[in-house]
Amino acid sequence: MNTAKEIQNWHTSYPKTLKNKSVESLRYIIEDCKKAIQAMPDNPKNGQYQDTIHYCAMELENRKVK
Repeated sequence: MNTAKEIQNWHTSYPKTLKNKSVESLRYIIEDCKKAIQAMPDNPKNGQYQDTIHYCAMELENRKVK
């Protein structure tokens, strides 16, 4: 089980890794997470998949602004 510190670190570090990914990669990650959620709605990791979708969407939005 992840500790609160590990979870907090993930929420800080993961979005930074997205800055180096292509637009196509970000879109793929979003679609992959959506499919995983649909395939197994009771999966305990669905919250993390939703966070991943959110962070990828934020990165795509940030790139539009610049």
